[in-house]
Amino acid sequence: MHTDPTYQALNALRTALPDLADAVHPGTPRRWAQRDLSPEQRRRMDAQAVTEREAKERNLAAGITALGTGRAPLNLAVLDALADMTAAVAELEGAVCDRLALTPLRGASTAARITRLVGLLDRIAEQDDLAEHVQAEAVRLARYARLVLGDVESVRRLNGRCPLCDARSLRAFPEKDIVLCINRACRCGDETCGCHRPRPDLHVWPYDRWSLLAQVLADQLGEAS
Repeated sequence: MHTDPTYQALNALRTALPDLADAVHPGTPRRWAQRDLSPEQRRRMDAQAVTEREAKERNLAAGITALGTGRAPLNLAVLDALADMTAAVAELEGAVCDRLALTPLRGASTAARITRLVGLLDRIAEQDDLAEHVQAEAVRLARYARLVLGDVESVRRLNGRCPLCDARSLRAFPEKDIVLCINRACRCGDETCGCHRPRPDLHVWPYDRWSLLAQVLADQLGEAS
């Protein structure tokens, strides 16, 4: 099994952990440079700012003031998410160790457990069912972290039809350097591809095949003009 998607998901989760820890305390600056906001994200933030300002004005009118410069209360939703992720990563490491006859790390941080899983990916890939489980859980947790942090991954719809299934189902994910065919019935000619599994993955067009895909789509658009 190709380990890149699993590695990317585990690494994204590991990278998000410090930001999740910061987000437990509302108002803590983010550790990374924030990307440009989409129009929809900016509208949401503007609406939230208006709501907060109106609430502050109502409180002031009622004689309710802020409690000095004390630290903001904990964000319980983020705290719960961190607890869930900590337990899930420990459980995942335990499952891998059980299968590979290893001993789980004692008292390790979540980041250390993820680092260990990354180091075991080659061995995990030798067992298809274990590899699929690790990838599914890694992707789920990475997506969970993104949602908790409010990061929305950009997705672009491509003009033209998928060269494999002829559906208008191609979507580009610029941050991951991949193009997906979102048609669940799409199958390629490579039997080792994830789209041929008993529970098929969406077919992926990796970066090194974008030039071929771009040429096919360009030909399609040329024929349509």
